[in-house]
Amino acid sequence: MAHGTSHHKLRGLTGWGTIILLPVFLFGFTLAVSGGADGFADWLTSPIFAITSILFLTAAIWYCKLEFDEVILDYTDGGLRNFGLLANKLIGFLTWAASVYVILTSWLGA
Repeated sequence: MAHGTSHHKLRGLTGWGTIILLPVFLFGFTLAVSGGADGFADWLTSPIFAITSILFLTAAIWYCKLEFDEVILDYTDGGLRNFGLLANKLIGFLTWAASVYVILTSWLGA
């Protein structure tokens, strides 16, 4: 399979994941906010919040990374392209890792 085809399929898959998980995430958030401070605190420490948030953020951050890859590939070349792709991969991973760390520490209370 060519790189462009797999990139396109992966972008579609992460896009659908984001679309499907966003309403679930927002529904949980809405219920938590309507429950006041106690409801929000309960939501932050629930496994449903942790799992939904991690899945949603994984799909959304990966989708954004793939979109920025397209911009970098279309508008740069040479060393700047390589640097841009590496920086995009690093920033995407660090954003995801920090998000997952915060979610897991909220959930597990560590």
